[in-house]
Amino acid sequence: MSHLLVVGSTVIPYAVRESAQARAMKIVATPSGVEVVAPTGTPPDAVAAYVARKRRWVFDAVRALAARHEALLDQQHGSGAKLQYRGRWLMLDVQAGGVEEVEIACRSKLHVTVPAHLVGVPRLEAVRAAFDRWLRARARDDLDRFGRKHAQALGVTPGGFRVSEARGRWGSCGRDGVIRAHWQLAQAPAAAFEYVVAHEVAHLVHRNHSENFWRTLARTLPSWPERKAMLERWAGERRAV
Repeated sequence: MSHLLVVGSTVIPYAVRESAQARAMKIVATPSGVEVVAPTGTPPDAVAAYVARKRRWVFDAVRALAARHEALLDQQHGSGAKLQYRGRWLMLDVQAGGVEEVEIACRSKLHVTVPAHLVGVPRLEAVRAAFDRWLRARARDDLDRFGRKHAQALGVTPGGFRVSEARGRWGSCGRDGVIRAHWQLAQAPAAAFEYVVAHEVAHLVHRNHSENFWRTLARTLPSWPERKAMLERWAGERRAV
């Protein structure tokens, strides 16, 4: 159940969680919201009174979190920030325009047009969400293109192509023959992305990593060792950031 704390003209929702381990009440403020932890059986009026006494601390904590959140969003998705696409870091040029939703065009930089009514955090969050959708769409296009190319070269028929969010793996070939690749590969060099797709398509011929598998992969992608190394370098750089 959500409760409300009013500080001046600011309304701050907060949740109350009872804990048998808690010996006293405490307030926890995070980017996802404010929570009051209270010993089991604490009367609601006592919780409300405690929050009221701490209202200045809550107000300051929420304001500080909001400022940090906005600064981080601006650093990552504001005009002048850089976003990786196909192995290149491209600058964002964010401008307001007569559009109903965020539009993205990739030329020498990433041109982003946002609805004129969006400002501040809502504008930045809209840009972030739009880029997630845009990258997923680019990943779907590349996966389909690479997949069809290598399936034709090897004479196999995949069960389909799907982008994924599987943790810890860039691609997979399911028992149903569906080739999956992680959507974040849209940010990798295209040659590395193609290696992942060709690798998974080759598993339709050999479901192992035997010498026959690698020979099959080499038939459709002779430069696979260099591309594999490129993928590993890119992935290593991501972890280092």
